[in-house]
Amino acid sequence: MMYLSNKLCSWLLLLLAVMCCSPILVSGQFEHYLDSLRSNELYEFVDDGSASGSIQFLPKGDSERTVLQLEQPISFYGEQYEQLYINTNGILTFNVEFPEYLNQPFPLEYPSIAAFYSNVDTSNSGHETSISLFQTKDPATLDRASQLVRYAFSEQAAFEAQQVVVATWHNVGYFDSKTDKVNTFQVALIANERQTFVQFIYPEGGLNWLQGESLGLGLPDIRAQAGFVAEDGRYYSLNGSGSANARFLSESTNLGVSGVWLFEVAPVAAQQNVRIPDNAETWTESPALAQSCQVNGHQCHDKAQCHDKAEGYCCVCEPGFYGNGKACLANDLPIRVTGTLAGELNGHPVDEQAKLQSYVVTTDARSYTTINPLSVEQGAQIRLILPLLTTVPWLFAKSVNGASNGYQLTGGDYEHISRIQFESGETLHVNQTFQGLNYWDQLAVKIEIYGEVPTVQSAATLHLPDYIDEYRFVRPGELQSVQSHQLELVEEQRVISFQVDQRILYQSCLRDDEADPSDTSVMQKVSKIALDFVERDQALRISAMSKIGVDAESNACTDGTGQCVENSVCVPYEDTYRCDCRHGYAAQLDERGLEVCVDVDECALGTHVCDENALCENNEGGFTCFCSEGFQGNGYRCLSSSSESARDGDNTADNIEYSTPANQVAVEEPSSENETENENENENESDPNANPDGNSDANQYPYPYPNASEEEQGHAQSDECYRCSPDADCVEGRCTCRESFTGDGYQCSNLCGHDEAWERGRCVPILLDPEVDPSCDFLGNCRCPEGYQITDEGHICRYTLDTDLEKNGDLVPCDVDANCHINATCAWYDHELRHICTCNAGFSGDGYACEPIDDSCAIKPEICDAHATCTYNDQEGKSECVCERGYEGDGYRCQLAPECESAEHCGENAFCDSGVCQCQEDYERDVSDRCVLAGRCGTVFCGSNAICKWDSVQSVQYCDCLEGYQGDALVGCLSKPTPCNVRNTCGIHATCEPTEDPANYECQCIAGYHGDGYVCIEEQNCLNNPTLCDMNAKCHSTNSGLVCACNQGFYGNGSVCFERQQHDSDFLIVSQGVVIVRVPLNGRNVLPISVASMAIGLDKDCVEGRVYWGDISAKKIVSAKYDGTDARPFITTDIESPEGIAIDVISRRLYWTDSVKDTIEVASLDDPTLRAVVISKQLVNPRGIAVDPYREKLFWSDWDRSSPKIEFSDLDGTGRELLLGKDAVTLPNSLVVLENSGELCYADAGTKKVECIHPQNRQTRTISNELSYPFGLTFTHDQFYWTDWTTKKLESVDALGTRQKPIQTPFFGSHKMYGMTVVEQNCPQYQSPCQINNGGCTDARLCLVNRKAPSGKSCKCTSASTGCSQQPSPYPGY
Repeated sequence: MMYLSNKLCSWLLLLLAVMCCSPILVSGQFEHYLDSLRSNELYEFVDDGSASGSIQFLPKGDSERTVLQLEQPISFYGEQYEQLYINTNGILTFNVEFPEYLNQPFPLEYPSIAAFYSNVDTSNSGHETSISLFQTKDPATLDRASQLVRYAFSEQAAFEAQQVVVATWHNVGYFDSKTDKVNTFQVALIANERQTFVQFIYPEGGLNWLQGESLGLGLPDIRAQAGFVAEDGRYYSLNGSGSANARFLSESTNLGVSGVWLFEVAPVAAQQNVRIPDNAETWTESPALAQSCQVNGHQCHDKAQCHDKAEGYCCVCEPGFYGNGKACLANDLPIRVTGTLAGELNGHPVDEQAKLQSYVVTTDARSYTTINPLSVEQGAQIRLILPLLTTVPWLFAKSVNGASNGYQLTGGDYEHISRIQFESGETLHVNQTFQGLNYWDQLAVKIEIYGEVPTVQSAATLHLPDYIDEYRFVRPGELQSVQSHQLELVEEQRVISFQVDQRILYQSCLRDDEADPSDTSVMQKVSKIALDFVERDQALRISAMSKIGVDAESNACTDGTGQCVENSVCVPYEDTYRCDCRHGYAAQLDERGLEVCVDVDECALGTHVCDENALCENNEGGFTCFCSEGFQGNGYRCLSSSSESARDGDNTADNIEYSTPANQVAVEEPSSENETENENENENESDPNANPDGNSDANQYPYPYPNASEEEQGHAQSDECYRCSPDADCVEGRCTCRESFTGDGYQCSNLCGHDEAWERGRCVPILLDPEVDPSCDFLGNCRCPEGYQITDEGHICRYTLDTDLEKNGDLVPCDVDANCHINATCAWYDHELRHICTCNAGFSGDGYACEPIDDSCAIKPEICDAHATCTYNDQEGKSECVCERGYEGDGYRCQLAPECESAEHCGENAFCDSGVCQCQEDYERDVSDRCVLAGRCGTVFCGSNAICKWDSVQSVQYCDCLEGYQGDALVGCLSKPTPCNVRNTCGIHATCEPTEDPANYECQCIAGYHGDGYVCIEEQNCLNNPTLCDMNAKCHSTNSGLVCACNQGFYGNGSVCFERQQHDSDFLIVSQGVVIVRVPLNGRNVLPISVASMAIGLDKDCVEGRVYWGDISAKKIVSAKYDGTDARPFITTDIESPEGIAIDVISRRLYWTDSVKDTIEVASLDDPTLRAVVISKQLVNPRGIAVDPYREKLFWSDWDRSSPKIEFSDLDGTGRELLLGKDAVTLPNSLVVLENSGELCYADAGTKKVECIHPQNRQTRTISNELSYPFGLTFTHDQFYWTDWTTKKLESVDALGTRQKPIQTPFFGSHKMYGMTVVEQNCPQYQSPCQINNGGCTDARLCLVNRKAPSGKSCKCTSASTGCSQQPSPYPGY
């Protein structure tokens, strides 16, 4: 009955939990216990009276630690440990300290329990802050812990805890010494002899920060991590570990109480991991709430809001952020993308060392992508893989008209599947898996490439024009795109055509108020594309800009991108836009520093065109002209209003040079009515053809006021002369075009061309030479220009009109005596300075006698106008000149006919005005006679102070600067300045220098800058182009300029940086001949790590965490990790007795001595096939060897009994010198270089000393003497260590010469110890010319540093080099 009662109670509790939306459900057995289990109740130290019953506190700081010696070993995974370290940064480690914060994700190198691994810093914390560790066997504490385990794990009903170890971080701040937010958390190890459970406690409100400040080192700290790491590399992370959701560790649980977590961590089988509670009563949630914001709202980003829907929920980024709600980024902040490559291209595997790095400037959606390192062949071909270019721009495209870019849809978590089909037959598949933001807030992607592409040369210039992609929504969460492209090979003048099929898959979440996007599409424009392979850096560099939501015709001014201020106009410029002030306005900065367009006062500046007898009045965007008192006109031209001067004819059109627009005429009213009547009277009397009503002339000579009344028209007649064309005369108030001009008097057109003059009634060429060459055809028939006659010899044309002029030169001028022929006109000739009679068109003669021209155009086609054709007239029975279409006249003289009768005749954006096509407002006529938007020149807009011109040779329009201006006509021209030697107007970073013509000077940018001398821009470098540096590097200013340098914790040349792995340190690695052993500096826990046949010399690579040794029996060089795992051969051929090993960790080179071959050789650590001999002469028994990578020197000892010595050289073997001879050394064994001083120290078994010598001044000092038989030698922590064959111990002495207690190591092999090295925490981090890509050496040569060389390195010949002449090796295969 009690059982049923308890079960019924449980079901009632379940129902109550569902109704109350509570996730907690427990049985009656643990009901009282669970009520007392609260996250705010931390374990407190209770002194149980035992020897271990004390609490330890860490000192304040950011990298402290303390160790707890466990009375009873604790099991963790499959191992047992006797030491437990508590470290500042929220982590416990077994048997090894871990005080420094390492900014890398799990797994770490050490067996550890991370409660909240983060960059903790208590340096400036107060007394309320503490980090403590204690071990207790207090019965009450043990009982509390035992009940927790029994409650959580159904199979642990009999579990009894024997000890509890508790570590607490209370009110701890974060790096760098920040205390404005503090965290509190605790971890408890609950253990007996065999089992271990770990409890994490995160009090409510205890987690307030997730990461420290990175201090601008390039990568932010990883957000706090929580979990476990086993010694064998297995690891387990809590939900939210390493992400923004780590903040919910205090609100989540696996136990039924928020903030409390429990795990079983031992024993754990080899293929398994830690276990979580399995008691079903520890956690039950309502199914109705399982997919709701109430339960899962924390799954949204901390900058997103959760929205419930009919089924499930959606996350939506807050204003100021963008993404899919699960991942949100701040608007306008740059973002980095990092990725790896794998697969096969054109039958060759893709180099998996290559990394993709993108830097996206989101403000203008411009992305810079680098893929390196790449071989020359693959780098050239990968440029053809378009999806590598398109996917990042799609993610961060600038949104137009509310369209969503890729990151807004996917949050950076999606699959991008592409297939490229080339017209030449090749096919390539590209799969890109985007995995969202990694621990450092970089978008991570894995790229797989399989297939083939056409072959292109690495030096070929590729051009991909701007293009538009259309993405179609197949369904929510799936996009497809099919697009054809043409890639231009500029030098080869050919194209590569291909089609790209793309498919994008992602998790879509549509709110109830959102429409299904299926069967809709969105267009993306990609522009400003660059595809460059830089062979020097072995890097492919790609850049592009992108917009999404555009249409085929959109530009920055039409798609909403362009935002211009008032009184300005948006002008498309390249792929963006610029704002130009309207006419009458000029740009100016306001009080906020923003550019605005303000009205220009043309009147004050004197830039108006008003008449000197007019007043100028400024108005918004322009000005108005008014004639002064006593003058009449339109303001642009004002003449005296004196009636007498008007009657005397002084106010003729000869004095008017400006034609006033009809809508801008301004005249003064006549002073009296009588004057008006008299003027009308005189006008009618002077015109014999006037109608009695006085209106017949109104249509022929329109008045300036077409809508005025008859009376008003009469008033205006006296002002008619002011409207005459400059090529017209005003006679009795009427405008009449002059001789050789045609028109209505208001607009007059010249009948003659620019190379013609009107003479004797016709247009004749302007020929000033008295004799010219005739024009002859292939039959020998010759003709002369008009006015010339061919000589009797037929070889020259002689001018004849002068004779006619001389003949009538004695006559009375025709303006005095009207003696011209009826078919002639009296005209003024400037060169004669008098009036002369000239025959009218169609007549020929001297003006006093004019006869009709009877010449037929069939015989003399040149008599026709240039715009006329010679056509036979059947009715007249002769050929005659007929004007072409669009022209009118008698055929001898043709002029333009009215170009339109209606708007249909004028084309787009134009209308017909009095027979002339006029452009609509805001439009202007271009050189191809079309009305285009004001400022347009073909397909572009000219900048300020530039005009559109026509190139008749190439038949294209182009923008050109106005005379007196210079610069880029598309951007804007600036006035040509005064020469800088007269007035120095050069800009910053520029000097005034003479040109090729010493008389002229110009401003020139100094070295390192480029520009026009007035504005000098620093040349591209890592400061203004961050993509030149690896994401783990910074740009530094040095004496040699701006260079990329890898950040702390990375190594490389700055363009490429590799992460330095954190490795164990502070121990010796010693060779016992057949066994390599690891000896901690305290001499405890000596462990064998590897077996050898007979290892003599060894050295470590602190970058990779490996030790290398030479095996003289197996005749090879071998390497392994510091713990002995991952053993692998390094050199196995052409090697006899490698007694000495030395590693240059900076240049990544390994040197060794071979006492049988009597050589000193070197090989690349990255590629051991690249090996070379550096010293091969005058060696007898080379043994010890050491490298000074800082000063770039190589040292070695020669154990020649008759003439022992120590020598040194540059790292490439050049500059060889004797350092110590037989008078100073006897049996020199191992060598070591002191990093700080550069001294070379050596162990001499003959003199029984350890001594040091400075290579420069050759000063020697003795470190220790009266030794037994020193062999191996190393130095660390101001202390020398050496192996001694006689004492069979590791002897040591400090820097002052005081002998220290020797270390007695157990012997696992022979009873002799040989070479040794020390593993320290610090590892050299410097750059080297040979560090990356073998220093650029080709022909299988090996790069070796030599600062004396011009390039700072030498390319050493190897056996595989084809361009070297090498002596054959006495050893086979060498």
